[in-house]
Amino acid sequence: MKKKVLHVINSLTTGGAEILLANSLSPGGLQEYTDNYLVYFNKTSYLADTIDQDVKLINLNYTGGVDIIRMLLQLKSIIKTNKIDIVHTHLTPASLYTHLLCPVSVPQVHTIHSTYSMDSETRPVMRYLERKLFLEKPQCNIISLSEFTKEDFLRSISFKGKVFVLNNFVADRYFNLPQKKYDSNKKELRMIAVGSLKELKNFEYLLEVFQQLTGFEIYLDIYGDGNIPKYESVINNNDLKVKMMGHIDDIATVIHQYDLFIMPSKFEGFPLSLFEAMAAGVPLMLSDIGPLRSIVKEHAIYFPLNDAASVAAIMQQIFNNTIDISGMAVKAKAYAEKTVRRDIYIKRLLDIYNQLTPQK
Repeated sequence: MKKKVLHVINSLTTGGAEILLANSLSPGGLQEYTDNYLVYFNKTSYLADTIDQDVKLINLNYTGGVDIIRMLLQLKSIIKTNKIDIVHTHLTPASLYTHLLCPVSVPQVHTIHSTYSMDSETRPVMRYLERKLFLEKPQCNIISLSEFTKEDFLRSISFKGKVFVLNNFVADRYFNLPQKKYDSNKKELRMIAVGSLKELKNFEYLLEVFQQLTGFEIYLDIYGDGNIPKYESVINNNDLKVKMMGHIDDIATVIHQYDLFIMPSKFEGFPLSLFEAMAAGVPLMLSDIGPLRSIVKEHAIYFPLNDAASVAAIMQQIFNNTIDISGMAVKAKAYAEKTVRRDIYIKRLLDIYNQLTPQK
């Protein structure tokens, strides 16, 4: 008999955590091995159509304010009436609400999708409540996306449960995208950046870099939601070769058309867009931070976060073919094949579920 697994997340928007969960529950995924229920709290459900039709998809339609009482009672009822074997949560406050309601007898696991110590600095109240009401309880277990984020978490909190390391995965279609051929005689360099327009993603830094790139046919397209006019003001005032592309439902439709993927983040957990680029054979240029070095290793060009001129110089070297990015991309794609395939992820996740629950 299949185990019954309840997955809980805030929404089904197109963020990294949401895409990871939806892809794991798409046809041919976890549903082959477990009986899955997916609960989300708000009406945003871009990814609902990608999920296997046999997954029980439940939108609690939280409208805010006192409606939280109705929502929590409904969530508690779902856990009880369906005789759930294991609860798997993603993101806060989904984790906090769910684990407050979940019986101690039901094993619980929560995936941390970011660097915990930094998230605690940016959302201190929520992290404090999560720690006191959930994370410090003995029935709580954690999935961390890398060894770096695991060590960071254990340095940040007194933790009694189990901590598992489980890398994100990339949907199979990224590995099958047509790969752009490298042209040593190229007349331009086209770059892509992907992510929400938040401070930690640090896209403002790229605008500083592009102010140093006069006279070069180097272009950047930034895909992501946020305060686009704020960025466009800087772009227009400085006549930068940068475009704000806004939201895109499926980055796979465009990512393989670019010469270089760039990520200037101040902090990261296990960024899905980075590995989507790697799987698509797009060379990587990344901020030189611990989490990214720990998961990408030597398969990228790294740059400092405090010297825009030197970053511009690296881009110029790539444009002038004095840095070989094509060979790096081939090795990076081979590395992705060994580490971030969905079948690898599902096999390891099932092993974690089996360690936390008796065999059925």
